[in-house]
Amino acid sequence: MPFIHIVLLPVKPDAPQDLVDEVVSDIIALQEKIPFVRSMRCGKTVTQRGKQYTHVLVAELDNEEQLAEYAVHPAHQAVLQKIKQVIGEETVALDFDSKH
Repeated sequence: MPFIHIVLLPVKPDAPQDLVDEVVSDIIALQEKIPFVRSMRCGKTVTQRGKQYTHVLVAELDNEEQLAEYAVHPAHQAVLQKIKQVIGEETVALDFDSKH
């Protein structure tokens, strides 16, 4: 069963849009750079229910053990540095085993 990693991102209102777009593209590209990432999605939320969380990423891995590998992977670390340039507050991460 896939393991799902979700991160809610609070992008600063004054973050340059070109940098935000680059970060989103770089996040999606992680599925090509990290072999065990099954899929990677990222985009801007379309409702205000998340309050300050403007963007979300969803990664699908094979299992929970890969989350630790993902966290330290050089490609992830490079994107993380860019993410830190555009977020205004702490992110929220949710991780779970998908049964379907």
